[in-house]
Amino acid sequence: MKMLLTSNGFLDISLEKYFLDLVGDRKNLRVAIIPNASDPIEWVPEKEGDPVSAYVAKLTRPNDVDYGKGKDYDYFISKGYEVAIADLKEDPMEVKKKLESADIIDVWGGDGNWLLDWAKKAKLDTYLKDILDRGTVYVGASAGSCLLTPDIGLGWWTPEWNLDHVGLGIVDFIISPHNKEVELSANIEKTNKLREQMQSHISYPWKIYFLQDGQAIKIDGDKIEHVGPGTKTCI
Repeated sequence: MKMLLTSNGFLDISLEKYFLDLVGDRKNLRVAIIPNASDPIEWVPEKEGDPVSAYVAKLTRPNDVDYGKGKDYDYFISKGYEVAIADLKEDPMEVKKKLESADIIDVWGGDGNWLLDWAKKAKLDTYLKDILDRGTVYVGASAGSCLLTPDIGLGWWTPEWNLDHVGLGIVDFIISPHNKEVELSANIEKTNKLREQMQSHISYPWKIYFLQDGQAIKIDGDKIEHVGPGTKTCI
C-alpha cells in the first residue's frame, strides 16, 4: 500500500515531497477526490427533546458547481492529472467506478462522523482495501486520514452515543491530528486517560500517533514512517 495520512493536507511545503515520492515518475495520472467530510452540515435533534448524543447530521445546502474544487483540485490540475469528484452521496456503483479507475484517492478533512457514515453507505468498507492493495496512492487530511483507522471515537465516544465510531480498519493504528508542539505533553496525558476510558467499554489495543500540522504517516509497502517537522510522538 501507498499512503500519506496527514494532519492538515499534503500541500504543506514539508509534505509534498513525500507525496511525490509515493507517486513516482508516473505521468497522466487519474485522481478521485472525496470531499464529503467538508460538506456543509449541521447537527440537529432528530426529534424534539433528543440529547446531544442522539443528534443527526443534515446538509444545510446542496452541492454547488465548485463542489470538491479546492486547493488539492487546483494542484492536481496543475500537474496535468485527470480529476474526478467522487461524492459519496452519489450512487455507490458510480463512486466505485471512479475509485477503481483512480491512481490517487484524495480524501479531505472535516467532519469525521459524516465522512464515515457516507463511506459505509457507499460500501467503501467492502472494497477500498482491495483498491489500495493494488498500489493506488491514498492521501488523507485529518478526518480523511482517520477514516482508515480501526476507530474514530477517541475523545468523544461512549456507549450513550448513537454514532458509529468503527473506522474502516485498513491500518492498525489510531491518528490524533492537529496537535501542537507546546501541547504534546498535556495531550499525551489526556489521551492516555481517554484510551483507558475506551478500554473500559471496548477492546482498544491500538497505538496512537500524534500528528502536528505539517506531519504525516507515510506508508510504502511494509515501511511506516512518521514524517514532517517537529517532535514525532506515538503511544
